[in-house]
Amino acid sequence: MRTVSLGSTEKNKREIWLKATVIGSLWASMEIILGSFFHNLRIPLAGTWLTVISIIFIIAFLQIWKEKGILWRAGLICALMKSVSPSAILIGPMIGIFSEAILIDASTRILGRNFIAYAVGGSLAMISTLMHKVFTLLIYYGFNLVQLIKNLYQFSVKQLGIPGLKPEKALFILLVFYVILGFISSFLGYLIGKKASKKSAQDRPSSKIEISHEKHLFKLDDKQQFSVKVLFLHLLVMISALLFLNNYSLQLSLIFIIPYVLISFIHYKRSLNHLKKPQFWIYFILITFLASLFFNGFNSQQIFNIEGLMIGVKMNIRAILILVAFSVISVELRNPVIKTVLQKRGFSQLYQSLGLAFSVLPSIIGQFVKPKHFLRMPAHTMSEIIIQAKQLYETFERKLKKPKVIILSGNKHSGKTTFALELANTLRLKGEKVGGFLAPGQFENNQRKEFEILDLNTRKRMLLCGIHQKEGEKIGPFRFNPGGQEMGKKILAPENLKETEIVFIDEIGPLELKGFGWAKSIDQLMDDPDKIHFWIVRRGIIKRVIQKWDLLNTQVVDTRTASIKEVIEIIRILKNH
Repeated sequence: MRTVSLGSTEKNKREIWLKATVIGSLWASMEIILGSFFHNLRIPLAGTWLTVISIIFIIAFLQIWKEKGILWRAGLICALMKSVSPSAILIGPMIGIFSEAILIDASTRILGRNFIAYAVGGSLAMISTLMHKVFTLLIYYGFNLVQLIKNLYQFSVKQLGIPGLKPEKALFILLVFYVILGFISSFLGYLIGKKASKKSAQDRPSSKIEISHEKHLFKLDDKQQFSVKVLFLHLLVMISALLFLNNYSLQLSLIFIIPYVLISFIHYKRSLNHLKKPQFWIYFILITFLASLFFNGFNSQQIFNIEGLMIGVKMNIRAILILVAFSVISVELRNPVIKTVLQKRGFSQLYQSLGLAFSVLPSIIGQFVKPKHFLRMPAHTMSEIIIQAKQLYETFERKLKKPKVIILSGNKHSGKTTFALELANTLRLKGEKVGGFLAPGQFENNQRKEFEILDLNTRKRMLLCGIHQKEGEKIGPFRFNPGGQEMGKKILAPENLKETEIVFIDEIGPLELKGFGWAKSIDQLMDDPDKIHFWIVRRGIIKRVIQKWDLLNTQVVDTRTASIKEVIEIIRILKNH
């Protein structure tokens, strides 16, 4: 087994990711609140104004934290936080937000940390907003949209009496407008950041940022089934359907597309979300109408052109296909197998950062000022948000300081406790200070008749539950002995584990998930980051246990296939961290 040591380079990376998480979570909360506000009020160029605010925010933060690489990480975190929301499509936030961060980051790397670099990066980020919008529309509607816009433009300038305004000139004027916006945004961000850097967290009214255990990255529907093969199948179907639309008639393409869309609606409920919005159908009608008028050029003798009408419908069918396919793919990308593979490929820091960011998002949003107040006093509000960053960073540091948990798992009656007992005995022989308890079972006629609680420190035993037990709460065929439960709680009391280095808990099950059993004792032990825990958990509820206690980078050991030697090596690596 390969050993891992945490050197100064790794610690620096951890600090950069932690600061990027702060920026990303604050950025995402601002995008979510102001984005909803702008879109609900139907403010023109809502995406453009959001980019202006984002540039101000980013460049202001660069005056506070100057680590290289912090910005692209923050952009990636913010983009992913928006892209995994229930109604999101991956292509929009992923490209838009991440490209802004990449361009400003690249500018500061090439030109240095100075105002010229900020102005260049801010201007490029503003232009990228326009490019992103064009790119998104082309993906949704195809290159027929270019012909439609070209003809519509020629008709418009003719009607306005400015036929000499060539498309190239109009585009140049638009680009200049966006460059000026980018320059102004960069200048404001620079000033706000300089002002905020001179203040401390004490200058802002104290507010407690709380950790939520309800918001989790890639929160899964228990009924949702995942398959890597199905993911690639969806990609193949989407590409094939697009080829049909480009090369064959609409009628033939619909034979292929309609079944796919219907199947997606049945198996992926969220794929219908965007089609429920009135805005989509307004665009559907508008594009179809404009295509029938202008796709082949406006003709006053034949206002509605059948070929243009069919092309407009085809463009909208393509948009429906893209929306549904990307919604479905975004669900399949939540596959725990994909997450595990990416973590093993070096993305564990990203997943940890996203988990942290999601855990505080509800609290940040709850404390965020009202959008109207933000727009009345943008500089003051932005400065307050930046000052809050230090407090958020400290919250993340505290959250990471938890005991390291290794889950010993397997199916029911698969020998989990036997494995744990052998492991505990081996560790004690090696001089480790082992504590906690295990619950070995006793059989009667090849069936479990009772479980004892075994104190691994004193070796004392007591009945925990049994089928012949007369008193106590009954769960399934067993009644729990109040004395055994009380003994377990005393064993896990923090004051009784002061000298213990490795704690065993057998087992954590449905009772603990509901807040009973050993749940409160475990909550208390979460405040001691210096211990290593071994939790025995049935395979079917591992995910729920990890979510309940918000565990990060948890090791899961299958007791059927792992060896004691391998587990001891894991302990050695964890201690070196």
